[in-house]
Amino acid sequence: MYHRSLALLRALAALISAALLCAVPTALADGDLLPCVTTSMTRAEFWADRATEPDAVLADAAQIEAMNAACLNCPECCMVNLKKFYPTYDGGAFQRQLLKGAMKDLSSYLDEGYFNGEARPVPYGDMAKVFEAIDRAGTSEKQRVRYGICVEMADVRAVPTDMIITDEAGDNDYDVLQMSALRVNEPVVIRAQTADGAWFYCDSICVSGWVPAKRIAVCADRREWWTAQRFPAEDALVVTVGKLYLDAANVNAAASQRMLTMGTVLRRVPGDAYDPAVTNRAAYQNYAVYLPAQGDDGGYAETIALIPRRGDVHEGYLPLTTRNVLNTAFSMLGDAYGWGGMLGVPDCSLYIRNIYSCFGLELPRNTVWQSAMPALKYDLSDMDAEQKAALLDGLPPCAILFFKGHEMLYLGKALGRHYVLSSVSSIRDPQGEGRLRVRGVIVNTLEETRRMNGNTWLEDLNLAAIPWQMAETTENTDAENAA
Repeated sequence: MYHRSLALLRALAALISAALLCAVPTALADGDLLPCVTTSMTRAEFWADRATEPDAVLADAAQIEAMNAACLNCPECCMVNLKKFYPTYDGGAFQRQLLKGAMKDLSSYLDEGYFNGEARPVPYGDMAKVFEAIDRAGTSEKQRVRYGICVEMADVRAVPTDMIITDEAGDNDYDVLQMSALRVNEPVVIRAQTADGAWFYCDSICVSGWVPAKRIAVCADRREWWTAQRFPAEDALVVTVGKLYLDAANVNAAASQRMLTMGTVLRRVPGDAYDPAVTNRAAYQNYAVYLPAQGDDGGYAETIALIPRRGDVHEGYLPLTTRNVLNTAFSMLGDAYGWGGMLGVPDCSLYIRNIYSCFGLELPRNTVWQSAMPALKYDLSDMDAEQKAALLDGLPPCAILFFKGHEMLYLGKALGRHYVLSSVSSIRDPQGEGRLRVRGVIVNTLEETRRMNGNTWLEDLNLAAIPWQMAETTENTDAENAA
């Protein structure tokens, strides 16, 4: 009887604690927080300290390499093995394919009430200019691919234009033509160019589309392209924060104020090869790295840049541990959300991809493709909320959770609730019934946060994946196996 009473008291205490937590006002002195989120929960160490073995290595270099190869070989992941790209193709047929796809997509925006950047219905004349640009991207029947390196963060567009098309008049921070963004030093294969030379159609490892030509340095041949990428992992310097800006410089203008984003990998300059004349500075307390640049003819060139020796970068890929993943993910807390990576910031899937890039994992690009990766997965679609919660109780921190149209990083459980971190476009307003444009990286609970359909995030979860762990069999739905 005593033990039963004690258990009841403990259960009651837990309920009271949870209730007190949710009674905390959402607007605190140090910033606005969603219901049931405290300031301590917005720090990586809070979740790392709750993990069983936060510093244990979850996957070594060989396991990460195996996962990358599996994703590349999975058709549903829609990834491109650039190193095995066929050197020639039917350029004419490819150009016709691009034009047909553009006409189908853009015409649908005329019929469905979309708007341009001036908050007006999209005029056909703007569409016609895009069609002409693609139509004049003439290529021969036997066209050779070209190879390039991204020299500045570059938007990847569905068609070769800067024109904005949005589904809500005046919402110019959302553009349906935006597909993704390339990092500095990311390799691409070039398969088409507009007649004016302003746009390249590029294939990267995880997305294909039109990229401003001024952001791509064209390599002389495949050998130069391959050499630019091929260097030992221990010579790499990896950017582990959302954005890192190089210092302004007049002497070395090619590196001045260059923005590097999370997951960017650059090659370090050996100490005996560093020339202070290039940067007009000594390299004390800095890493010297090779930075890709465009030559006068648009060809590939290299310059040297300096990056301070602080916590924004790491020598080689980070060890894949729970603590490191959390630290990397929380470094972007409060940063803006950008659909398709527009405005220099990630959407939900690019956020997750960039985090794991710091560890050498190459995940697919969007939520649909990432949900198809050959990792250990748990199908939640036929579970009720109670069953999903039970599975989450046994899921490791830093797993990826999905529902249709969104994905998030699982943090863990606290005070009877399950917490996630993600780059969010919008949610149902916690203070009302309308839509709240979050447009940022936030911490929230699965139980209290609701979608516009009225369901909680927990209710709509349909998949959980452990991206560093290869699938042993087919998808698993057993909560016991998750534990």
